[in-house]
Amino acid sequence: MNAVVTGLLLLAALAVLAVLARRVPVPLPLLLIAGGIGLAFVPGFGAVSIDPDMFFVLFIPPLLYADGWFTPRREFVAVLRPVLLLAFGLVLMTVVAVGLLLHAMVPTLPLAAAFALGAIVSPTDAVATSAMVGRVGMPARAVHVLNGESLINDASGLVAFKFAVAALATGAFSLGRAAIELVLLAGGGTLIGVAVAWCVGRLRSGLRERAADDPVVQAVLSVLTPFAAYLAADGAGTSGILAVVAAGLYSGWTEFRALDAASRRHTWEVWAMLLFAFNGIVFLLLGLSLAHTAMAFEPYQWRAYSVVALALWAALTVLRLAWVYPAKWLPQVAASRVREREGPGDARETFVIGWAGLRGSVTMAAALSIPFTLADGSPLPGRDLLIFLAAATIVLTLLLNGLTLPLLVRALGLASDRGAQRDLRAAEIALAQAASLALERELVRLPESEAVHARRLLADYRRRLERQTANAGRREALRDARAAEHRLALLAIAAERRELYALRDAGTINDVTLREIESRIDHEEMLVTGEWRTTT
Repeated sequence: MNAVVTGLLLLAALAVLAVLARRVPVPLPLLLIAGGIGLAFVPGFGAVSIDPDMFFVLFIPPLLYADGWFTPRREFVAVLRPVLLLAFGLVLMTVVAVGLLLHAMVPTLPLAAAFALGAIVSPTDAVATSAMVGRVGMPARAVHVLNGESLINDASGLVAFKFAVAALATGAFSLGRAAIELVLLAGGGTLIGVAVAWCVGRLRSGLRERAADDPVVQAVLSVLTPFAAYLAADGAGTSGILAVVAAGLYSGWTEFRALDAASRRHTWEVWAMLLFAFNGIVFLLLGLSLAHTAMAFEPYQWRAYSVVALALWAALTVLRLAWVYPAKWLPQVAASRVREREGPGDARETFVIGWAGLRGSVTMAAALSIPFTLADGSPLPGRDLLIFLAAATIVLTLLLNGLTLPLLVRALGLASDRGAQRDLRAAEIALAQAASLALERELVRLPESEAVHARRLLADYRRRLERQTANAGRREALRDARAAEHRLALLAIAAERRELYALRDAGTINDVTLREIESRIDHEEMLVTGEWRTTT
């Protein structure tokens, strides 16, 4: 089966399983893994082979860039200390401990390969955590720590993985030289990533200023940014991974001013589709690889390697829990400034952060990028075992940590706080006040024919302000009234759409007219449904 047909079938399977996930009480990542295992028994899928270098370049840049883009600056800076301790200290300890444990349990596996697996399983996945927790939610600080950790340890873990693979392929490794190279790689990659993102940002701003802006072009530039950052840094001999992370952070924190509403909306829609496809395909390939490698083992190997996988999961869980408490408490004990800035620690929240060490798409993408051969052309020893253990680690963290995480959050009384809702209400009030003030100033200068429309807009903003500033009981009553208003609006829009289709079926209008009017109706419907989602 060629790569094109395989890719299309994977996308089709992803679409089917995503629809099924809405009907069954199973988180989508687990359903996709099960679907991938099932695909392994479909003729042609058992022998799927992916070029490691191409897979890494295709999947890693957009996933890391999106993580960086969606990272909020204020919250990221607020939790930077625990994030760095997790993303560097814990990653280093994980690489060393897992490498030594795996080499001790499987002596035939080279130590460099064991360290490579430690680097592969060190990155956590905040997206998988959010998918498993679902509507239960988590405290805002815990979410920000997990998101920040996932972003930075993706980079640190993948850089460690590159060093381990290089040592495995060449058979040579120097700690001192590696440390110097790491500083150069990190510094150079970060600077190149920021430079690429800045150049793309200037280009996008220039297009808008010269009235040459186009939402499709803006979306294409956004999608090309992570690949440009990665390839530029890699071509310069620095870290493409860190370049992508730096580009994502810089773009997410600055480019909102460079886009108009249409470009921003279209770009988000494109990225939503790409991330859905990339994450979904990685989980499908995870199940496929897990089944494929397991079937390649002898029965005694399957049992022995399953024990190794369980030991690996236990080691990762214990290491993480053993790390998060000292990382939380010791800096507060040692420095009063840290204690004052972060406030008293919550042991329950710390435990949840420790338990939420789920692995996901980046771990699998790294595993599938392990080269097939060494520098001399001989097969890389233990490649199938490394992929199996990486896949098994993801499955075990999703099953044992992920499925119990919502129960743990409820049991500890740590459901999501209302900080985000307070921020949202405060922002909505400030925006409504600013808009009302601008309209009031303009109203006195308008002729009566235009003042009518200004008063209508002003009344709408005042209603919005009333909804946000009212007490809880009044907000509930206004929400019920707004719900009825939205229901009637959607009823009228549905009638418009039925009549439009009837006119087209009768031959009264052609398809061009249908699409033009349908675009207007769709826009009105999205305005209604979008506003309703933000007020509930």
